[in-house]
Amino acid sequence: MLHPVGSLPPRVYWKRRLLGIAVVLLLAVVPFLLFSGRGASEASVAEIPPPPRVPTATPQLELIPAQPLQTSTAAPTTTTPPVTTPPVTTPPVTTPPGTTAPPATPVLCTDEMLAVTAGAEQPQYSVQDKPTLLMMVKNVSAQPCVRDVGTTQQEWGLFDGDVRLWGSNDCLYQPGRKLQTLQPGQQVTLRVEWTGLTSDPDCAEPRRRFAPGEYRLSVRLGTAKDPDATLILR
Repeated sequence: MLHPVGSLPPRVYWKRRLLGIAVVLLLAVVPFLLFSGRGASEASVAEIPPPPRVPTATPQLELIPAQPLQTSTAAPTTTTPPVTTPPVTTPPVTTPPGTTAPPATPVLCTDEMLAVTAGAEQPQYSVQDKPTLLMMVKNVSAQPCVRDVGTTQQEWGLFDGDVRLWGSNDCLYQPGRKLQTLQPGQQVTLRVEWTGLTSDPDCAEPRRRFAPGEYRLSVRLGTAKDPDATLILR
């Protein structure tokens, strides 16, 4: 067996034998190495002890040393009390005894609050003239008032003694209203132009021209009348 028999040289047979022995050894060693390596790994894993538990430290309060008190030498602060101004009071307005304050809105003028005066623009007129007759209405009260001074309230009349010869409301075709506010002491003047002819309330009598002479002029505003005046025709 140690001496190979064959036609090949002996060196070839020795190489074959060595190769077979190496294969047998390799097949025997490899399983052993695998088994021993696995066991060592498991043993090493099993032998590693768990890490020790680190005890958790209980938190402690941090002590801060007290600071020394600082003394101040500054002068104490003084507060000045606020200065209060007494409220200004206005004395109430008093009305003297016996007088009354005027109302905020005007009232209706009564006859007692008005003064009505008759007159003419000229002292004398010719019988051929057309005299302008006047009626002055004045508020003689201490408060404003309102009065209708329209043509429906106005009336002029000329008399020869007690005989009525002419009236402004005879045949009045366009009567009207006119509200007038009169302040205390205020006066308004109303005017009418007279033709110099007679008239009658029915407008039926023929109209005649006045003769020269003195005639009584009477005026009224509603129920407010005046002392009669004199109209002179020459």
